[in-house]
Amino acid sequence: MKLIKAYVASFGGLKDFKYDFTDGINTMKQDNGFGKTMFATFIKCMFYGITKTGNGIDKSERKKYKPWNSTEKFGGYLVFEHSGKVFRVERFFGSKSSEDTFDLYDEVTGKYKIPI
Repeated sequence: MKLIKAYVASFGGLKDFKYDFTDGINTMKQDNGFGKTMFATFIKCMFYGITKTGNGIDKSERKKYKPWNSTEKFGGYLVFEHSGKVFRVERFFGSKSSEDTFDLYDEVTGKYKIPI
């Protein structure tokens, strides 16, 4: 699998953030507090969803990465290549898991792939 690009509409402190991946190893050199770990968590959440191991903010990704100053859903999309095909996964998270959305598209044809 190869990551191509990411768009973070809103996730923790990241808002309207775009990143284009290049071939090979990608590095992100930014100051502490920029959101590097937040971006890595965003990528994981795009594929696997948000995990919850407890109720505290330190144990709930939903509570930790939900923007503090907004009641809107948070998330974005990730474009990736797998087995020669290019896909776009879009995922947005609400205040609870029943409000989450997940969509997968064939990026070339634009066709909707998997409903959940």
